[in-house]
Amino acid sequence: EGSAAEPAEQDEPTEPTEQDEQDEQDEEVAVPRRRFFEQEPYDLITLDAANDNEVLKVMPLPFPDRKLPEPAKRAGRLKIRLFDQREDEYEVMWRHIAEEDGIVFFEQLVLREAEQLVQQAFQAGRAGQHAESKSKFDEAYEFFHWLMVHHPDVDGLDRGIQDYLYLNAGTLFLIGAQRETEAAAAKDQDQINQLRKRAFDKYARAVGILEELVSQNPRYTYGTTKNTAFALLERVADRLLAWYQREGNFVAVRSLLDRLQKQHKDQLGVGRTWQDRLIDEAARRRDTARQHMQAQRYAQAHEAAGEMLKIWPRLPGGRELVVELSRVYPLIVVSVSQPALTVDPTSLDNFASRRAGHLVYPTLIEFQERGPEGGRYASPFGSVQQSDDRMQLIFDLRNTNSDDPFTGYDLSRNLLAMTDPYGDRYDPAWSSLVSTIQVEEVMRVRAALRHPHVLPQAVLRSQFHVGDQIASRYTFEQSEELESRFVPIERMSDSDQPRPVIVERFHEQPRAAIEDLRRGRIDMIDRLLPADALRLRQEAGIQIGVYAFPTLMMLAVNTENPFLANRTFRRALVYGINRQVILEQGLFNGQLVEGSRVISAPLPAGISKNDPSAYAYDERVTPYPYDPVMASILVGLATQQLQAVAEQREEPGPELEELVLAHPFGELHRFIARQIQMQLEVFDIPCQLRELEPGQSRVPDDQYDLLLMEFQMFEPLVDVPRLLGERGVVPAADPYVNLSLRRLYESENWRSARENLYELHRMLHNDATLIPLWQMTEFFAYHDGLRGIRQRPIFFYQDAERWRIVPPEQSD
Repeated sequence: EGSAAEPAEQDEPTEPTEQDEQDEQDEEVAVPRRRFFEQEPYDLITLDAANDNEVLKVMPLPFPDRKLPEPAKRAGRLKIRLFDQREDEYEVMWRHIAEEDGIVFFEQLVLREAEQLVQQAFQAGRAGQHAESKSKFDEAYEFFHWLMVHHPDVDGLDRGIQDYLYLNAGTLFLIGAQRETEAAAAKDQDQINQLRKRAFDKYARAVGILEELVSQNPRYTYGTTKNTAFALLERVADRLLAWYQREGNFVAVRSLLDRLQKQHKDQLGVGRTWQDRLIDEAARRRDTARQHMQAQRYAQAHEAAGEMLKIWPRLPGGRELVVELSRVYPLIVVSVSQPALTVDPTSLDNFASRRAGHLVYPTLIEFQERGPEGGRYASPFGSVQQSDDRMQLIFDLRNTNSDDPFTGYDLSRNLLAMTDPYGDRYDPAWSSLVSTIQVEEVMRVRAALRHPHVLPQAVLRSQFHVGDQIASRYTFEQSEELESRFVPIERMSDSDQPRPVIVERFHEQPRAAIEDLRRGRIDMIDRLLPADALRLRQEAGIQIGVYAFPTLMMLAVNTENPFLANRTFRRALVYGINRQVILEQGLFNGQLVEGSRVISAPLPAGISKNDPSAYAYDERVTPYPYDPVMASILVGLATQQLQAVAEQREEPGPELEELVLAHPFGELHRFIARQIQMQLEVFDIPCQLRELEPGQSRVPDDQYDLLLMEFQMFEPLVDVPRLLGERGVVPAADPYVNLSLRRLYESENWRSARENLYELHRMLHNDATLIPLWQMTEFFAYHDGLRGIRQRPIFFYQDAERWRIVPPEQSD
């Protein structure tokens, strides 16, 4: 009637020792430790005191639903098979089985192991062993997951999971509080930000876990204590809300408050407390905005009203205040990545100058959108048509009935000025194209062409004069060192509603601009770091726009340096820079973004596969791969070539000295330049960095060897000559390139133009005239109360006269 056999002892899971791990490494055999629930299942039977409380390890007992029989049915004999002697069947008298925990099923053993792991994890967290704590909680989760899948009805599972959730959230809260304490004692701002971010991550996870817990058991209390889930949720939510407030993310504050109030209105006081706090703070901003508005301090009123909308957009009286302010003094505040030192809408290489230029100065002909063959163009002052024989351009100007109309005589003077090689408005493409210019009936101008041109309108994207003054939409005022103001000239507006005043505010740090956008201090950001743009796409209250054309990035070379005048050396640089890694991993954090790719020449490759704007890019010319070995070989070969030339001239050969890599101001360009610097040093090309002043795109004193440049090409047909031509941004020294440019000027049809551009592509690729890096999709941001914004604008201030701030409708 006893056990009839000695049961095998239970195999307890053990942690491997350091020696075990070393032995495994020596044998190069990795044997993963089996988790408790992964071993073959068994049950335990504990006998009574008369049988020395012997524990039998048996094969799983075949009770229905894995439940013990009712006590009345626990009589007679129970048939069992010992785990280690499973071929034989034994019998145990029910009366010899201990009354308490006499039979423990395998799933109950798994639950006990899980509960033990939870306690170990919690204690490790309290002791500051955070990695160990996380590991134990993760392991416990696997145990609970196994039970939920295989034995969801095991007694105590719900309680075990709830304790797991509570202690996991509590541990995260303790770690978050510790990180905040460390942040308060830290000195370095980057370290402070990192520690605060870690604290936020812990609080956010803890809130999510506790919300799951209270959804399972609203009356949960831990163990025999009086510690409830709601009490811990109050504390953690308060910390999380405070973090959101400090970051200026009031959208997240309101979102969390709304969720807490909706789900737990009667149980949580933190929601009511924070709501009252935000309403009071927003009311103070509203009253401040009114005071500024009454004193005609409109910029300050705008900022205070913006902060009010961000804090509590449904504040009584807030919407009416914003509507009135927009009527009296419409104002848009833009954070800019670079200040505009000059204002030129036609600039190829200066993003800030081009941005401000499009706002201030309309061009004679403006690019409207992509077309099947080149872009589509229009003039702000009338219509422009090409004659059927393509030998004339006919301008019909609108009569604006203004005191100072733009007439055909003004237009003819502008067109003639572009043909004067001694004037500062000279355009070689237009000069070589136009033959005569004739004014007809004051408001019509006819320009005769020397030869047919595939797209003559594209040549006329230039500023123009009305009388002695450059025609303008806005006046440009440098109001402060870091702030510029653009005031509309109302005589040029066709709208009954006044155009907004634009204030550009320069932020050196992208993070500061994003914080101001969240807080309502600014309305837009003109340019985002790629990683920031991808992250902010998920943030409520912020809209992300994409520019219609990508930015081309490349390195310009100073051929005064004999090494950089050598084609072999330039090609070595192309091979030696891992462009794909910098672009995809460094800038976009491994995410694929349409339109961003490594390019083989400084020509736009288009956004999508069949993008018509990529007509200048020959896909058959593939970019040089990253090959540091080839780069080193070519550097040696270039040195030999230069030495041979020096010997023929009986001169000493040049020495490769430290290169100066100049780059525009800003975090984006700084990062790219540092990556290039490190990669060039791999094959012994020393390089020092020179950062330009904010707003500069070129080196004023020409003291550089390499210059990181960026371009935006809307129409390669005319933009490539503006880049490489005689008066271009980086004039080409190669006579074959210049010959190809002249052929491009003379193209009479699209087939000829495309063939000339393809030929130019191959030349630029083989010669490495410029070191091509990549083209990159660009993003901008604005708050969701701003209306009239195109999602894919050609330039930033496109349709700026339609921009309006629209506050949300009043609701409860």
